[in-house]
Amino acid sequence: MLDIFLTTLPIYLLILLGFAAVRTGYIDGGHISGLSQFALKVCMPALIVSAIAMPREGGALNASFFSAFLLGSVATLLVGFAAVRVLMRQSAPDSWVLAMGMSNSNSGYMGFPVASLFFGPEAAVVFAMAVVIESAVTLPLATIAASASGEKGAKLGELLSNAARAIVRNPLIIAVCVAALVRSLGIQLGGPIEQTVRMLAVVSAPLALFVVGGTVARMSVSGHWRRTGAVAVGKLVLHPVLVATMLLVIPGVPQSLIPIGILFAAMPMVTIYPILAAPFGLSAVTSTALLVSTALSCITVSIVLGFLTGF
Repeated sequence: MLDIFLTTLPIYLLILLGFAAVRTGYIDGGHISGLSQFALKVCMPALIVSAIAMPREGGALNASFFSAFLLGSVATLLVGFAAVRVLMRQSAPDSWVLAMGMSNSNSGYMGFPVASLFFGPEAAVVFAMAVVIESAVTLPLATIAASASGEKGAKLGELLSNAARAIVRNPLIIAVCVAALVRSLGIQLGGPIEQTVRMLAVVSAPLALFVVGGTVARMSVSGHWRRTGAVAVGKLVLHPVLVATMLLVIPGVPQSLIPIGILFAAMPMVTIYPILAAPFGLSAVTSTALLVSTALSCITVSIVLGFLTGF
């Protein structure tokens, strides 16, 4: 287990570096948003294109894996909602928002860097599938459910329309579609373009980790420990358990992708979680949950990796 921890330590040192740089004022916290945009809109799309469109062998998306990860994430959302609503007696909108944090991983900023370190190029393929599931299904589903169950009862048609527009404009979704089309048509991008794409893809992992640290540094711990604890347990324990169950039960999932999928599910929640929760008045509790889950993942992810790699 110590070997696993030491192997993942550079990952968390990069996060700590971003945290320290912002907290000490060495880098203006306002610049983190720009770095995040560069990672999200330039480097990660390049990573997806590199993983899906450019390999001569492998790199194809897998329907069985996609279905299993999707079902595991949706199951986490529903179980999390029911637990918070019934056991903690939270309102329906609050329950959906808290369950959102349990069922959506930080796939790009943490999942891919950690998984690529242990499992190589296939981590980027899993990242592409996880991005589609989170961006097109679980995040919109939780947001729509929270809005629709509110006191004002937002119109479902308008909510669906807004969600659809956000999905088709998502640069990562666009990258997956373009890369899949390029691969299916057998288009060769050419040496200079491929080299440029690879250079941008290489930047994505360290940049994303630095951004995570800088983002967390701008947040503050504000209590709400009961709800924060529930979200953290749901994300770091429930989500990987349910995803692992689906990956093992559903036939046709490649054996090499199973541990990668479990690892992605074991990551803390997506960094934009507090932004998505803000309209529902839960920015404080979700910021605390993000900070706590990211810190605890140093331990929990090492434990998961210990099981997955047989250390």
